[in-house]
This record gives sequence, structure tokens and C-alpha cells, in this order.
Amino acid sequence: MLVFLEDLGRVQERAQQLKLAALGRLTASIAHEIRNPLSAIGHAGELLREERRGAMQERLLKIVADNVARLDRIVADVLELGRRDRMQAETLLLEHFCTHFVESFEGVQSIAPGIITLETEGEPVLCFDRTHLHQIVWNLLANAVRHASGGPGSVRLRASAGAGVAELHVIDDGGGVPDEVRAQIFEPFFTTHHLGTGLGLFIARELCTANGATLDLASDPGHGHFIIVGRSDTCLLPEAKGAPVGN
Repeated sequence: MLVFLEDLGRVQERAQQLKLAALGRLTASIAHEIRNPLSAIGHAGELLREERRGAMQERLLKIVADNVARLDRIVADVLELGRRDRMQAETLLLEHFCTHFVESFEGVQSIAPGIITLETEGEPVLCFDRTHLHQIVWNLLANAVRHASGGPGSVRLRASAGAGVAELHVIDDGGGVPDEVRAQIFEPFFTTHHLGTGLGLFIARELCTANGATLDLASDPGHGHFIIVGRSDTCLLPEAKGAPVGN
């Protein structure tokens, strides 16, 4: 008689991964099916707007356009979530990555230079999928800018190195997350903003998990403060293969 012993935690983890994979395929399929009629509704609204029949119609068409845009963002977020397992980890130099990221973010979001400041401690490197990290930091910074005062240095992006790990902090001076909603902020479709989809933080945490990292809300009175902690010593360093380190 043969007896096989297997760690229950690993069995449950594999079952969860299979369930998430199936859910990802289902949601991606639904999202694609929604996007086509949604595009048709948006296009029809634009054609109606060209007729300019009056102020009332303009207000109604704006409501249609705003909600089409919101639904389109939800669909895009769901599709991004379905791609979380398609990752290609590389060793990223965080100072270089963050410098270029902030420049791009400021340009796209029309944010004045100086509102977002970058701080680095040591020479942090992070083993992460570049596209995933870009999506995560974009979500976190957009959230921080929305709640910050808008003054110089009101949003800070801080990278630091530790023993085998790297940390990336996104901090704003917007007063922080109220205690009564702290336990809910990573739940899907939970939002405190009327234009939010409620998926940004949920997707950010899911992408962190897919990369073996964590995303948490820090206890920092008076500030919104999110921390990404990921590994820095388990990627196959490109130097070993004669190539430069990714940045």
C-alpha cells in the first residue's frame, strides 16, 4: 500500500489558482462581449450630439457619454485582471524605472512638475513584470493625486532596498483612508469616488500577488500610504548571461 502525503496548503493554493484562472477566462469573455455593444452605444451618442437639438439633449448625451466611458474603464480593468498570469519577471532598477515613469505620468495626466517627488534609499532593484508594475504604480499614483492637496511634494514616490527585498511607497498628504473603510479598499468594485470603477486597488493587489509581492495600506495618520514589497534576489540576473540589467 502506498500513502501519499501532500501539504494541504499547497493543495488549496493550486485549487485557488485553478479557480482564478477559470474566473479570468470567463470574465475576459464577458468583457469582450460587453465592449462591442458598448462601443456602438458610444458611437450612436456621438452621432446624436452632432445634431445639437438643445440643452436638455446635451445634458442627457453627456450622461450617456460619461457612463459609457466608465463602463469602458471597467471592461479594460477586467481584461487587465484576466492577463495577470501572463508575466515575464525581470530585474528592474527602481530609481531608473520610477524617474521615467513619473515623467510619463506627469505628461499624460497634465500634472505640474514638483507635485510628485521621487526619493530613493540605496540602490533598490525589484524582480517584477515591467508592464504589471507600470499598471500598479499608475493606479496608485492616480489615486494619490486625486486625494492630495496638489501642492509641491504633496505626492511622494519612495523606493528603498532591504535584505533580499525592495519597497516602493506611494504617499500623499490627502488625510489618509478613513478607519471605517480601511478593511474594504482592496475589495472589487468598492470606491469612494463617484467616477471610480472600484477595481484599481483590487487589480493592483492581484498583480502584486502574481509577481510574488505584497501591496498593503500603511498605518500613517494624515497620509494615504501604500507599500509594495517585492523580492530583489530571486530573479536570474541578466549579467550572468552577459546582458545588462533591465531598467
